Amino acid sequence: MNLTGAEKLNNLCSEHKNIWMGIVNLTPDSFSDGGKYIDNKCALSRIDSLVEAGAKILDFGGASSRPNAAYVNPEEELKRVYGAIVEARKRIPANVLISLDTYSPIVAHKLAQEGLIDIVNDIFSGLRIENVMGVMCSTAHVAAQYNLGYIIMHMQGTPKDMQVNPVYNSCIAEVTTFLQERIQYAEQCGVKTIAIDPGIGFGKSLENNLELLSQEGIDSLLNLKKAVLIGLSRKTFLGKLYPELVEPFSRDHVSKQFEIKCLEFGAKIIRSHILPSELNLNIE
Repeated sequence: MNLTGAEKLNNLCSEHKNIWMGIVNLTPDSFSDGGKYIDNKCALSRIDSLVEAGAKILDFGGASSRPNAAYVNPEEELKRVYGAIVEARKRIPANVLISLDTYSPIVAHKLAQEGLIDIVNDIFSGLRIENVMGVMCSTAHVAAQYNLGYIIMHMQGTPKDMQVNPVYNSCIAEVTTFLQERIQYAEQCGVKTIAIDPGIGFGKSLENNLELLSQEGIDSLLNLKKAVLIGLSRKTFLGKLYPELVEPFSRDHVSKQFEIKCLEFGAKIIRSHILPSELNLNIE
C-alpha cells in the first residue's frame, strides 16, 4: 500500500527521536551555497551525498528567501526544481521524503499533481494565494488536496524587508501564537500532518533568535503538540555572535553545536546545509 506524504511524515516523526533534513538549493542566489547545485550533475551528486549521510528528508528550493531576495515567478521556480526532483524521485529510497520549499501554490500543485513530493515547506505559512486551475488557493489547500505533510514557518515581514527592523513585545509568545493560528488554518483546510518552524533569521534580531533557540523557546513551541523543525545552519546571527566567522561555510561547527542543543531541548527535525558525517554528528 502506498502511503501519502502526510502519513510518511507522521510515521517518520513517530519512529525517530530526531530527523535530519538536507537542503538542496537550486537557486543562483541563496546566501550559503547559491549556484552550487544548479547544474544537474552537481544536484544529483548532492542528493546522493545527503541520502548516504543519513538525511530522511530532502528539501528542494528554487526561490531564495535570503534577506533582500528578489521575487521569483512560479514558472521560473518550477523550471529550477522540476528536473532535479524528478530524478531524485527515481533514485532515492522510498523511506526518504521529498520536501518542496516554496510559498507558491502553483508550483506546489504542479509537483503534487505528478506525485513528486511528500511535504510542502512554506515560509509564508499559506498566506500567499494564487490561481491554480481557476481556483484561488494557498499551499495549505494543495497539501490537503494531495494529503501531503506541511511545514509552517514564522516570518515577520517578507524576505525583502524582514531584517530592516524586527520588533516584538514578546518574541516567543508572538511566534507561538502565530504558529498556533496557522496550524488552525491549515487543519481547517484539511491538512493532516504538520510540523512547525520558528523561522530563525526570518524577521528576527540576534536576541530574538537566541530566545527562540533556548529551552524556554522550544518548550513554548512543543506546547503546540507538533514536531518542531529548526533551521539555523550558517545563518547571519551566528556571524554576529562570532564576528570572525565571516563566510557562511565557516560557521559549520558552531551551527552543529546549536543544532545539537536544540535536539536536546526537544526539537525533532534539523534542517541543515551540513552533512552530519562531516562533523561526527549522529542523527538517530
